[in-house]
Amino acid sequence: MCFSARASFSAAVVLGAIGIHAVRAAPTRRHLGLAAIPLLFAAQQACEGALWLALEREPFHVGGTPLARAFLFFALMVWPAWVPAALALAEPSASRRRVLVGFAIAGAALGGYLLACATLRAANACVAFGNLYYWVQIDAAFKRAAPLVYVGVVIAPMILSTVRGTSWLAVAVGVAFVTTGLLYRAGFVSVWCFFAAILSGITAAISGRLPATRPSG
Repeated sequence: MCFSARASFSAAVVLGAIGIHAVRAAPTRRHLGLAAIPLLFAAQQACEGALWLALEREPFHVGGTPLARAFLFFALMVWPAWVPAALALAEPSASRRRVLVGFAIAGAALGGYLLACATLRAANACVAFGNLYYWVQIDAAFKRAAPLVYVGVVIAPMILSTVRGTSWLAVAVGVAFVTTGLLYRAGFVSVWCFFAAILSGITAAISGRLPATRPSG
């Protein structure tokens, strides 16, 4: 993220430990998707830590290497599809589950488009103003709307879900999204993913037992 390779690797270690505990504590396979979220964030942060080290050695050469694309795979494809899908699997309410499945399909479509942009077009990473800056060529007609659609398909399922802790996570991620957009324009993707990772780990640690639900209305 914007601080250093050490910050990314430290986050990866902490999130990995939380994720292992969450997976072990998951009572059924239906909850493994949620339990694995800190582990996936750990892998993403490890990719970025390695990218930091690579950019320090060859700052003008490695921007488009697999390390940058690995990070973007998580950022662009995994999260908009995985979060609503994992929530749908764990959702006890049939009516809400159907809505969450719809969000998962929309997220997968969005992620597929963004990943295609990052794969088939120029996609690079560089250090800018002390941040890791990722550049992906998105169609002009969709460029302004893409961040809002993205955050919508990630946050709305958290609000709809009756799994304990997800509504608070939605609020926290939304605040992090707005704050990052205002303060870290150059490194927005990197910084927001870092804060979302930390928030997911905190929520997993606080929630304790994933199957607990909020009263559904």
